[in-house]
Amino acid sequence: MFDLVCLIDLSEPARAGLAASLKALGGSAAPVMEGNFNGGDLAARFSYTDEATYRAARPAIDAALAEAGATRCNWACFERGQGGAAAPGLADGVWRGLLLCADRPQAEARLDQFEAEMVLMPKYIPAIRNWRFSRALESGGDLKWTHVWEQEYADIGGLMGPYMLHPYHWALIDRWFDPECPDWIVNVTLCHSFAALGEAALS
Repeated sequence: MFDLVCLIDLSEPARAGLAASLKALGGSAAPVMEGNFNGGDLAARFSYTDEATYRAARPAIDAALAEAGATRCNWACFERGQGGAAAPGLADGVWRGLLLCADRPQAEARLDQFEAEMVLMPKYIPAIRNWRFSRALESGGDLKWTHVWEQEYADIGGLMGPYMLHPYHWALIDRWFDPECPDWIVNVTLCHSFAALGEAALS
């Protein structure tokens, strides 16, 4: 499977119309929730059977963004990476997407270690109901994004509480994101976005 995540900046009057247009093109789309960081105004997600299908569909998506007057779009397309589903079919939860750029100079082994630790988070943080961690094939926006870290939660409390405050997160994972730590490899510019997409995006 081949997926696309778009975090779109645009004026408030245009959001409902663009969400409807993107849904008509086969995607999921919803306004982002308060508390996001560099996460856009509207989050959209698309799934395709393969890359060729994505390539054929992309011009219509770009046209919809242009027609709506989108001022910025941070996006990444990717083949599905590692994932898991503790709550298959979770349609009324909260989807969270993190676009990150691991652009610091490092050996491939260090990048492998980073990825291995990231995908262990659901083992220790049960609030993560469904998840997927993927390397981006192509991306655009503020940076050339290298990874997409997606999760689904039963509600926003699972993201803001048990996830963000869990010791595995702040004691182990955060060091990859901290410029004051020798293990730092992730650019400090991130896209942290979350929305109620109204459907099961990851299962």
